[in-house]
Amino acid sequence: MYGALAPLVGALVTIMSGINSKFSEIAEPVVAVLVIHATGLVAIMVISLVRRDKAPRTKVRPGRIPLWHYLGGLVGVGTVFSSNYAFSALGASLTMAVALLGQTIFSVITDATGMLGRAKYPLSARRLPGIALALAGVAVMGGDWRLAGPALLVAFGAGVTSGLSTVLNAGLGASKGVSFSVRANYAVGLMTTAIIAVFVRPSIQDAAAAVVEAGPFLAMAGGLIGIVVVSTINVIVPRLSVFMFTILMFTGQTVAGIIMDARGDGGIDVLKIVGTAILLCGLGLDTLLSGRGKS
Repeated sequence: MYGALAPLVGALVTIMSGINSKFSEIAEPVVAVLVIHATGLVAIMVISLVRRDKAPRTKVRPGRIPLWHYLGGLVGVGTVFSSNYAFSALGASLTMAVALLGQTIFSVITDATGMLGRAKYPLSARRLPGIALALAGVAVMGGDWRLAGPALLVAFGAGVTSGLSTVLNAGLGASKGVSFSVRANYAVGLMTTAIIAVFVRPSIQDAAAAVVEAGPFLAMAGGLIGIVVVSTINVIVPRLSVFMFTILMFTGQTVAGIIMDARGDGGIDVLKIVGTAILLCGLGLDTLLSGRGKS
């Protein structure tokens, strides 16, 4: 059931990214991220007043939760800004492929070492063919890899920070409850963006005019969808390996992107379809060879 939810989360992430990207084109990036986090924080606070958190299965005594569990929102802000830069420099397809490469490598290391409090999934030789096939799918989706420059490193970093924020938020959710984790994610993200805004100093008058021009849907939808995404991730990630979650979620992202491109002027990207198929084969091979096929 949780494996089936992961692609749906990926599809929501693609929709959310499209909305946030359009909003950022109208407003300055810092203003857009501020509004997105403020909307999400207000919404989750209202939800929390109506519906209390269920007690997490693993109880952690007060004061024993590592401080770094609260940094998911800070890392997430870095993901947003780095993704925006990479998209403008490399285009969507190559950015997604390089980001997935970074997220996949991070997930494999996290599973193998059990760092950040995660369960260990040792990197045995039997897993290498499946992982290699999954990375081959990434290479196919990337298309032209001859582009060079800092944008490639930024896209790779966006994938790593995306995986890191996912693990941090899920760890906090397992200890303090899903709603608490979502509130912390938006609150820390909002504070981080506010500090950045102090140095960037966007015009308040221009920012207000841009938000009005964008309209309530573009201004609020990204933050509201983000609540669903972060909440669902908090439920799924503790029950799957980070590698499996990464591949399944990205499959949903890719399928949603293909559909969105087909409905627009981009047409159908054959490389994305082939790459996604190879990714799924790699995931299936990894599952069988690692002995997790029984479960």
